[in-house]
Amino acid sequence: MIAVLLLSVSVTAVSALETEAGTTVTVSFSVPNAYGVDGSFSYSNRGLFSGVSYRNNSALGGSCGDTVYLYSNDGNTSNVTIVLTLTVRANAQAGESCSITFTYEVADANGQMSSWKNQSQTVSVKAKPVVTTAETTKAPETTSEKPDTDKPAPPQTSTQAPPQPPVTKEEASAPGVDYTELQRQIKIADSLNETDYTIDSWDAMKKAYNEGVALLKSNDQKAVDAGASSLEKAIAALVKINTADLRKSVEAAKAMFDDTRASGKLWEQLFASLAKADDVLKSRDQKKIDDLNKEISDLIDQIKKDAEENAQVKEVVKEVEVLPDGEYCNIHIHKVWPILFFISLGINVILIGLIIAFFAKRKKNEKDDTPVVDYDIGDDA
Repeated sequence: MIAVLLLSVSVTAVSALETEAGTTVTVSFSVPNAYGVDGSFSYSNRGLFSGVSYRNNSALGGSCGDTVYLYSNDGNTSNVTIVLTLTVRANAQAGESCSITFTYEVADANGQMSSWKNQSQTVSVKAKPVVTTAETTKAPETTSEKPDTDKPAPPQTSTQAPPQPPVTKEEASAPGVDYTELQRQIKIADSLNETDYTIDSWDAMKKAYNEGVALLKSNDQKAVDAGASSLEKAIAALVKINTADLRKSVEAAKAMFDDTRASGKLWEQLFASLAKADDVLKSRDQKKIDDLNKEISDLIDQIKKDAEENAQVKEVVKEVEVLPDGEYCNIHIHKVWPILFFISLGINVILIGLIIAFFAKRKKNEKDDTPVVDYDIGDDA
């Protein structure tokens, strides 16, 4: 039986699916119009399934497994559908069930995450139908004839095998070893993206993974089971790297670069911090990522604070200025030129008058107006 159920993200949805032991079913969880999805799957009875696999039926990239981290590669939204293929154990008992819950948050165009949402589906095992044959349903024949007690009864023959004692679990698995759970955990680990997790947690998981792969050749069932359990715990302990906050801070800083105030000591510190961002993002060290995010955020806040204080000072200066009515020019030299012109004109008029008076007087002195007198020296006697 294959069932595909689409669930709305606006409310918590729960649906149920019944199937028989040993069958494979698929269930789907859908998130419409998402720029990114971040979440995880949890199981109330993981042991009900001998195999679990995930498939991301959307244009978003990223990893899809027990932990989901999907993101848009082209800046566009996508209708996300995650399909789970579940194989129910062959020896599952009727009435067993497992509730599968998808807990997730959705990213918008600005990278902001929504509140956490849940979708749930339940897979339960139903009893197999009883198959009857004509021989088992045929009523016994009756005869009215009196049995002949004088003749010995013929020997009874039967084509059915004699009944066998029930097979125990130990006898069913011997001499082989059940690697089902170990293989499932290895498959989950293979679906994960190393760059999504911190180095320390990934290295711990990788160690358990390598030990589990080596146990695929072991004939010790207890060791195989312990290896599967160890790998499952290591996968659950993986610490996902949060780079979203640092990326937002970097974008916020770059958006300020067109500001004419992009100079000074604080800006130099901001440029130096941004230069480290790429290497820190690749380091997969959450502490370094968080520290750099705080460093850039603090510098942005300080730069904005200084800009606000400078704007307040300029506003106070504008308040005490008194502008004249009418036309106004703030270039003072424009007022000086007319004054200098009239002063210069007056001086020139005075100089011209003095020059004219000087030449007039000189000309008068050179003219001899004395009358001619008849004079004889003898008159002096």
